[in-house]
Amino acid sequence: MACFRILAVILLAAVVLPSSLSAATYVSARTLVVSESPLENAYLAGTDVTVAASLPGDVLAAGGTISIAAPVAGDAMAAGGTVSVTRPVEGDLRAVGAQVTISAPVSGDLALAGGTVTASSTASDTRIIGGTIRVIGSGGRVVVYGAQVYLSGTFEGNVEVTASDRLTLLEGTIINGSLRYNAPQEAAIPASASIRDGVTYTGASSYLPTVEQAQTFAIAGASVFFLVRILAVLIAAALLAGLFPVFAQAVADRALSRSPGRFALLVLLGFAVVFATPVFIFILLVSFVGIGVAFLLLALYSLLLMLGYLYAGVLAGAALGRGLMKREVVTWKLAILGMLVLYLVGTVPVVGSILTFILFLAATGTIVMIAHRFAFGRIQEDPAID
Repeated sequence: MACFRILAVILLAAVVLPSSLSAATYVSARTLVVSESPLENAYLAGTDVTVAASLPGDVLAAGGTISIAAPVAGDAMAAGGTVSVTRPVEGDLRAVGAQVTISAPVSGDLALAGGTVTASSTASDTRIIGGTIRVIGSGGRVVVYGAQVYLSGTFEGNVEVTASDRLTLLEGTIINGSLRYNAPQEAAIPASASIRDGVTYTGASSYLPTVEQAQTFAIAGASVFFLVRILAVLIAAALLAGLFPVFAQAVADRALSRSPGRFALLVLLGFAVVFATPVFIFILLVSFVGIGVAFLLLALYSLLLMLGYLYAGVLAGAALGRGLMKREVVTWKLAILGMLVLYLVGTVPVVGSILTFILFLAATGTIVMIAHRFAFGRIQEDPAID
């Protein structure tokens, strides 16, 4: 039990290690409600996370549904299926989710990414990328990339919009700056709308971007890639745990239910397989007879690497479930939580990469051991059968 408690704490700590080394609150539960204010920063994870008490520092929340319904004195970062912020954030706010709703003042910068995004804040700088985007006023510059973009309210700075479908300005929209947009067709600007510094429509035809625009597109592309990649690995891990629960449970039990020495042996086995297999494949390739076997082995090796990474997320979820939630059974929800934590851990320089690599090797070694026993294990004979 102590082994995966330590592993669970390390996984959560690695996500936030670069941002703060001071005292902090780490909480993880299936349904988590923060009803008492922590002393320092708060790092929260769970299927449903609700912040109902004011936070004196920064907050990082990850889960299925995230609701920040109390003031945040520092920065806020949230990642989940549904993200809602209804109380003021004194610092910067970053949020990623399928549905993101911001309806509170933000003193710092605001950066959002999601399928459906609604933002009504006073942020000094707003950057949004998504599908359907509704921006209801802002305290500074606004840059939006989306399919359908709707503007309303009062904007204190310049507004730049790139809409693959259409841009719509609602009645009474006020922009105390300029509006520059690119869309397949010109937007109908209501008579009640006011744009102080005029409108620039670049049109839907292709054009050579400036250096600043190219950098903006690169950042937007990287954001989309990040969002698609993390959603893909979360879905893949959930499918593996949901469709093959017995195998996922076996991997978690063999890797986490034994001694630390057993875990280290699995890591060494995974290390040997990962680095020795390419050498063996190369030897087969240089021999005419072994070319067919080499290509087959290469395909299996690629599949093993992919499964090793995905089951590393399953192991992370199982470690969090056993160490912090007292849950022995591996579920698809734990797989999603573990994959999300593992992905965030992987973004931490050096320490995060090492932890991710160790879990990957442990998962790979466990998969190889289970496969070996399944293929070459002896069948127990039933003495009752002649």
